[in-house]
Amino acid sequence: MPRYELGTVAASEAILTDLYINLRRAIAQWAAVTQQTPQARMGYIGQHLTSVVTGFPGGRSGARGKDLLLPDDKYAEIKTCYRVDQLGSCSNCGQAVASIELVCPLCGSDVINRKDDSKWLIGPRTEEELGELWEPASFYLVLFDFADLRDPRQINARIWKVDPRSRGFAYALVDYYFNIRAKSTSKAPFNLWPFSFKFGLLGGDLIYSATINENDEIETHLFPSERGESKPIRLEPLTTYAKSTALTNAGLLSAAHTLGSAIEGTRSELLVALQEARGSGTFSDSQLQDALAEGVYGPLVADYRDRLPEPVREPYAQ
Repeated sequence: MPRYELGTVAASEAILTDLYINLRRAIAQWAAVTQQTPQARMGYIGQHLTSVVTGFPGGRSGARGKDLLLPDDKYAEIKTCYRVDQLGSCSNCGQAVASIELVCPLCGSDVINRKDDSKWLIGPRTEEELGELWEPASFYLVLFDFADLRDPRQINARIWKVDPRSRGFAYALVDYYFNIRAKSTSKAPFNLWPFSFKFGLLGGDLIYSATINENDEIETHLFPSERGESKPIRLEPLTTYAKSTALTNAGLLSAAHTLGSAIEGTRSELLVALQEARGSGTFSDSQLQDALAEGVYGPLVADYRDRLPEPVREPYAQ
C-alpha cells in the first residue's frame, strides 16, 4: 500500500524532503570534501513534484514521452528550471564560490556574485516537433530558486501551468523556430527566462508555491484545492522591461493602438503611458498580454500563421 497519495500537501512535502532536501544535503557534504559541484540534476525531481501537486501520474518517461497523463487520453509536458547551486564568484577577489558557501573560501568576503541565469529550454528540431508542442493540454513550468539571490539559505519551489496554445507562448516559439533558429549555427533551444517579458506574455497560473528554509523545514503557501488560490501570470509594471530587446517600440505602439490608447514619445514615455492606461482599468491584463504579443510578434510570424495552433492563427483584435 503506497504511503502517500498524489494530490496532497503531505505528499508534496515528503517528496521534497526525500528526493530534494536529503539528496542536496548529501551532495553538499561530499562537495565540501571533493570540492566538486554540489549541483544535482533536478529535472526529474520536477516531474515527481508536479505529479504529486497535480494528482496526475507520469508516463514513466524521462527526457522523451508524455510527462503527465491526464484524463480523457490527454497529457501534459513538464519543464524544470533549477537556479540553485550554480557556481558563483567572490566580488572582492574573483575566487569561485559554491552555493553552499556563505563567504569566500579564499578571502572571507561575504560579497558574492551569485548566478541566476538558468532557464527553461524548449527545443523543437523539426517543423513536426514544433507542431507537437501544441498537442499537450498544458505545460507545467517548475522553478527552484533562491528566495533572495544574495542569501542561499532559503529556496523557493514553484509550479506554473500554461497553455501552449496561448498567443504569447505560440507566437514566441514560431518566431524562435522560423526566425531565430533558422539563422543560428548552433541551433540552441528556445530559452524561456523566468520573469522575463516573454514569460509575462504566457498567461496561465501559478498553481504551487513552497519555501524550503535553512533548517530544511518546508512551508507550503499555495497548493491546488487546499491552500490559497492560483495566481495568474501577469506582466510586471511595464517600466520593468525598459531594457528588454524583445519588447520593441513598434510593438508598444501597436499594442496601445489595439487597446485604444493614443500614446507617443520616447521609449520610457511609451512604457509609462501604457502602464498608466493599464492602471486605469480600461483593459484587462489578459488583453494587454495578447495585444503586446500581437504587436511584438505578429509581424515576425505573419508568414507562418499556418504553423500556429488554431486558436491564435487570426491576428488579435480587441
